[in-house]
Amino acid sequence: MTATLGTGALSSQQGKPSIEREPTLDRTGAVPDDDLMDEVSATAYGLFGRDDAVRVVSDVLDRGGSAVAIGEPGVGKSTLLKVANQLAQRRGRRVLSVSPTQFDRGLPFAGLAELVNQCPDGSLNRLPEPQQRALAVALQRADSDGRELDALAVPLAVRGLLTQFCEIQPITLVVDDLQWLDPASEGSLGFALRNLDPRRLSVLVGTRPEPNAGSDLLRALAEPRHELRLRPLADWAIGQLLRERLGHRWTPPMAAGVARASGGNPFLALMIAQAMQSDLSRWRWSAQQGHDPIFPVPPSLAGLLGEKVSVLLSHSSRDVLLLVSAAGRLTVAQLQRIVDEAGLRSALEAADDADIARVGAGSVVDFTHPLLASAIYDAAAPAERRRAHRVLAEKLEDPVERARHRSKSIVVPDEMVAGELERAADISRRRGAQQLAGELFERAAVASPTDVDTADSFRRWIRAVDTYIGAGDTLSAGSALDKGSELASAPEQRAQVLARRARLADDLSGSRTLAEQAFRIAPPGTVRAEILQTLSEQHRMEGNGRLALRLAQMASTEARAAGRPDIQLIALHQRQSIEWIWGLGRPEQTLRDMERLVESSSLELTPAEWVGARTFYAAWNDDTAEPAVRDAIVRAVEAGRYGDLSSLYIWLILALIRGSRIREAQAALDDADRSGAWVSAFGLQENMARILIKVYAGDLDGARAVAERAVARSRTKGLMYWLAGFLAQVGFIEISARNWHSALEPLRELAEIFASTKMVDLEQLLWPVDLADAALQVGALEDVETAISLLRRQGAAGRPEAAVAADRCQALLTAARGDTDSALALLRRLVDQPGTECPFEAARTRLALGQVYRRAGYKGLANQILGVTAEAFDGLGVPRWAERARDEAGRVGLHPTTSMLTATERRVAELVASGRSNQEAAAELFMSVKTVEANLTRIYRKLSVRSRTELANHLNKLDPTTE
Repeated sequence: MTATLGTGALSSQQGKPSIEREPTLDRTGAVPDDDLMDEVSATAYGLFGRDDAVRVVSDVLDRGGSAVAIGEPGVGKSTLLKVANQLAQRRGRRVLSVSPTQFDRGLPFAGLAELVNQCPDGSLNRLPEPQQRALAVALQRADSDGRELDALAVPLAVRGLLTQFCEIQPITLVVDDLQWLDPASEGSLGFALRNLDPRRLSVLVGTRPEPNAGSDLLRALAEPRHELRLRPLADWAIGQLLRERLGHRWTPPMAAGVARASGGNPFLALMIAQAMQSDLSRWRWSAQQGHDPIFPVPPSLAGLLGEKVSVLLSHSSRDVLLLVSAAGRLTVAQLQRIVDEAGLRSALEAADDADIARVGAGSVVDFTHPLLASAIYDAAAPAERRRAHRVLAEKLEDPVERARHRSKSIVVPDEMVAGELERAADISRRRGAQQLAGELFERAAVASPTDVDTADSFRRWIRAVDTYIGAGDTLSAGSALDKGSELASAPEQRAQVLARRARLADDLSGSRTLAEQAFRIAPPGTVRAEILQTLSEQHRMEGNGRLALRLAQMASTEARAAGRPDIQLIALHQRQSIEWIWGLGRPEQTLRDMERLVESSSLELTPAEWVGARTFYAAWNDDTAEPAVRDAIVRAVEAGRYGDLSSLYIWLILALIRGSRIREAQAALDDADRSGAWVSAFGLQENMARILIKVYAGDLDGARAVAERAVARSRTKGLMYWLAGFLAQVGFIEISARNWHSALEPLRELAEIFASTKMVDLEQLLWPVDLADAALQVGALEDVETAISLLRRQGAAGRPEAAVAADRCQALLTAARGDTDSALALLRRLVDQPGTECPFEAARTRLALGQVYRRAGYKGLANQILGVTAEAFDGLGVPRWAERARDEAGRVGLHPTTSMLTATERRVAELVASGRSNQEAAAELFMSVKTVEANLTRIYRKLSVRSRTELANHLNKLDPTTE
């Protein structure tokens, strides 16, 4: 929700306009006691005209959620958040605050360091070791061992810390000046905030109205989310502020002039009023003449601040504070290594006296308002700024900070500085600060001399591009690529540029065109091998299986010749995937080729790489697949390879779904959510997992919403492979809902995709069964024949369960054509062969047998088999299909009997029918009341009764001999 907070009015949350009320002032200009509010009154905390904003903040603290205060510099965001801090503490909440400055954006994890410094002793020790290490390296508390940190290690550590705190007491996280939060901290916090309980963690943010400022973090904020647009204050509020801060001589007429001059900006109003304090009689006289005074200060906030610091501070004091503003954050100890003791003491005392800066917690020198730091820096001459950065580059200890300041101290390219920046970028990557690493690579490229040779500068631009892509920042990657492409002259360099443009393209077709252009000009070697691998992946996604296979083989050959076994291994993985999907080649042989490559090289496969090759296409009854994936998940977490978790969890969920272990798959999804497995919100892998579990569990509306978005996205991007998968899911959703015509449309489109691409498998999804099911319901027998043909092809390619499913569909088609005896013979044979199908598909075969028994007139047998089938679906946790089986039984025409009940259901029915309450039945049967209620729901449905009385009557009328 969005609120506009100007003169103290807030748009009503119910959609009704609120009444703006200006308080009645007494003769002194004060607000009478009758107008004072309760303990959440803004006035009580020194805020004026912001009562509604304080009310919203108070509501967030009481009920959970988040609030974002948006406004121009000086409008009062920081003041509002300070009041929020006090309100939170009064409610017994632990407050964690992050207040970055303009100069913190260049410091990796500066905001996160501020947050972690507020953690209680021992908090870090309770994190998993890989997360402890990642956080220590990122915050420069430990040296990197040369390995690059996993991108998810630090965000997961932050989530772990916040989760710990929330378990102890409610937490309020306050982030002021979000627009200045460094990207590494922003990304970590944004990730960590997802899925945390908003009642235990409330988040309050202040930011400027700048496009995309802090967008990653803002997207992660929990609902209800309140957006507070802080507008300029009314004259009366400015007057109250001036009287509160500067004394009662600021009468309403005088204050009104300042309010108009400041445009209602409270910070600017205070600065103007302070400047007028020296000769107030002059301005009072001018105001009494009926016009505003000609103020002795510049009208703009920047100019005003610059004048304030230049007037109130000596040159030497400004020099000291310039070092602080340029560094973003300095302690007294750090300044003592730069400035002599006497000069430092004098400068800090002058800054404190002028209310510009003071020494805060941890002996850190803090400006009283973030804008004052900017004013100090902006007021300095360019030469003074360069000198400050040069001093900091010599005196600071951290190599990344030194390199950053070195780059700001030069005006012409310098290879020594460029090399230092590149090394700093590598350090930042190992610390997990990918965004900063990209910026440092950019600075290194700019600092590289290009008058003789452009190779080093181009190489650094490309490294910047790759780092940004790895960080998910495609905008920065594209900008860096545009700059670096100007230096590309050799064919290999031009091919590298085109290859990266292909990675950044919005649609698959455009991406492939660029990759093909790159391939045509790339000389043999590493770049050519990478491009071939990219082209293979693109053609696989577009459905061109044979071409994708040939390209993967070419990539493997090229990589072997270039001495790049890592690229060769990726190509072999690709080859194996294509062989399974299109039924080409021998995927088992490809797996052995991968094993030989690893044995003969220095490659160290990650747990994900091993398990992916062995289990992604494993059969439903392969009892080694699930333990292998679970073991890989454990090893990935222990090694801190959190980026592998999304692939590992989708493989685990697929293995469990294939084995019809629906409840375990739901538990695995919950584990994935808790562990932060999904790198990006609503990625395609995550979509697939959520759809599968939702549809089996019976949440068809939820599954449909996710699937429709995924279909649209896949179609827009030209991702034929993913489109096929999601169309299959839409078809299964509609089959589960028994919307036969709605199911046919996506499944027919999928059949056309299979016909045009020659695919034979889709990650073992037996989607043609759903095509046959829907087609039989509407009498489209040609579609049934198409489905059977597709299943036969899948079975011939090495999926025996597909061949069994084809036989089942053939039996149903035979019955539809009138030969029920042949259909029953085939279906009975399938039912009598346990283990040939996964439990869910085996239940569908029994459902088909019951349907044909009913069609053939065998009512007793139909009723019996359909009752067993419903029980089987119930046991698997697939309620929509259990309901379908019971409805089929209802069509048999037999009066419902207790033979349709399980032993537990029968006992519950007897107790309830005899007059026991749910609580009494639960106590007698040693089960919970909820379990009794769940059993009653099934009993009523099975016996077609609606009340306890009907149940008792039904049981009394039954002839025991018919049971």
